[in-house]
Amino acid sequence: MHKALGEVQDALEAQEQMIEDLRTDTGDAQRTDPDPVSLPADPTSREPLSSLTAREREILVLVSQGKSNRRVASSLGISEKTVRNHLSAVFSKVGASDRTQAVVMGIRGGIVSIGE
Repeated sequence: MHKALGEVQDALEAQEQMIEDLRTDTGDAQRTDPDPVSLPADPTSREPLSSLTAREREILVLVSQGKSNRRVASSLGISEKTVRNHLSAVFSKVGASDRTQAVVMGIRGGIVSIGE
């Protein structure tokens, strides 16, 4: 049981690092390029995102900042279980299979901005 939990934690940390790397790479590109090219928001990617509640959007933004469920829960004053429930709802509504994919969809849909 502890081994499985450790593997899950390692996977979450790897995803969080990928998100942070994406944020850093984009931030570096924006600093070095005086006229950065921004990705156009895909109108079809906004449709599923429009069904997200304000709290689900808030959690998606915090996750995009590389925060773990525990840190998101602490920031919002809610339980980790509630964060997991909200993330499950986000995944279901936007058709994402994990937090990284949900964040990418949030970026493309204009809910999540990189570099802030």
